[in-house]
Amino acid sequence: MQTAAVLPALGIGDALLMMIASHQLKKEGYQVTTYHAFLPELASWFPGHDIKRPPAQQDLIEALNSYDLILVENDNSPIIKKLLETARPRLSVFYPTYLSTKHAPLSSFDFAFDKDLPMAENIAASVASLIDLPTPSKENGLTPPIPLAFRSKKNQVLIHPTSRAAEKNWKAKGFLEVAKQLQEKGLTPLFCVGPQERAEWKCVEEEGFTLADLPTLPDLAAMVYESGFVIGNDSLIGHLASNLGIPTLIIANDEKRMRLWRPGWLKGQLVLPPPYLPNWKFLRLKETRWQSFITAGKVLRSFDKISGPH
Repeated sequence: MQTAAVLPALGIGDALLMMIASHQLKKEGYQVTTYHAFLPELASWFPGHDIKRPPAQQDLIEALNSYDLILVENDNSPIIKKLLETARPRLSVFYPTYLSTKHAPLSSFDFAFDKDLPMAENIAASVASLIDLPTPSKENGLTPPIPLAFRSKKNQVLIHPTSRAAEKNWKAKGFLEVAKQLQEKGLTPLFCVGPQERAEWKCVEEEGFTLADLPTLPDLAAMVYESGFVIGNDSLIGHLASNLGIPTLIIANDEKRMRLWRPGWLKGQLVLPPPYLPNWKFLRLKETRWQSFITAGKVLRSFDKISGPH
């Protein structure tokens, strides 16, 4: 049996996406190990998959010597450079963005993604080409455990107002205004943030809304799976909700970036600032002030497209 190691980039959203490659390789008879710092917490949602935390870099390099195929998502980290030096031709690099002036020359096993297609579609197409599958598939093996029930809380709208990068977050008062208007429509907004973020989001409870206690990644996944809808920034939760088939609305700052990074399983709605915002060197409104150009009303009108009027 051939063996394969799959190494996603650091984000959990990246890991969900690269599990497409892991799952398709597994279905084709490979013995696959997926290495990721955080995804092992969600391993019970990927039955039959071997998901491990990576050891220190040198130990990981040595462990990878035993695999027939090493598939990595490029993140410009030192380990990518090391593998390019030591692991050819067993190495296949998936490049979300590729620049010939910055990156190593592409081998026949490498793939530069189409920036106008979602990551999920790019990964599915790339792994299909790599192992000669007749039809690409975005299936990644994510399986909610029993007794969770799909969208059992159909009026619950899970609101995730944070992300790993503060500059990608819409304004807090905007999320609160959206929550108030959703409540007036008869829906039940429920805020969720990471355990380390709860203290700074106590304002949610002060405004009369519930701030969910979700100490683990499986707790978050279960809450998403049973919710009717999800609203959030460009972050893990959009990919997780899309992967689970939950109607999703993402508020983001960069239309060009979101062509590639928008959730790519169940198609949702994107809310973006106006395209006319300047991003000149001396007036980078698109980078620094984009939040002010997205209103709660615009978000709610987009939400109606995934939920229907209430």
